[in-house]
Amino acid sequence: MRYSDYSILSDEILVDLIRQHDEKAFAVIYQRYSAPLYAHAYGFVHDREEIKDILQKVFVKIWDLRTQLPDQVKLSSYLYQTVKNAIINHIAHSKVVDNYLANISHYSKNYIADTDHHIREKQLQEIIDYEISQLPKKMREVFELSRSQHLTHKQIAEKLGITEKTVKNQITNALKLLRSKLPLLLFILAIIPNES
Repeated sequence: MRYSDYSILSDEILVDLIRQHDEKAFAVIYQRYSAPLYAHAYGFVHDREEIKDILQKVFVKIWDLRTQLPDQVKLSSYLYQTVKNAIINHIAHSKVVDNYLANISHYSKNYIADTDHHIREKQLQEIIDYEISQLPKKMREVFELSRSQHLTHKQIAEKLGITEKTVKNQITNALKLLRSKLPLLLFILAIIPNES
């Protein structure tokens, strides 16, 4: 079969063909979905090179797992879910914990599509609150004054009778501890179905 003949095949047939190690079918899938997946990823990661790297890893993973693809898989949903998981992993390994925690509602709205999303979001926030509650007492107090009451380092220092440097160190250490818990929080988001 010529390459041009593959382009008219349905996703279902292309998936069946890549299960049989058909590289041309895989190339068509890549050509068909790489651009929309790129646009989707750009909504979350605004770095073109990082997105290219994420998509490359996704398609390599699809090829590596081609014989294990679920029966009657809806290819578009499967690809979007895989990209979403890759984005989550990217965020988990990036130094964006502070922004992530500050913008948790934004991420939740982007990732959560099912009807009980408010319950999921509440559960996620409860887990974050629990992890914050497990911080050492003084560290937690400083962190909460910064994040919940939005006080500056100077205001926190004056309120608690400590130096601004101590405030900064406490917040930095709090974020390090929370970062170690962050992949678990992101995993919860990862198992929520994609709207595609």
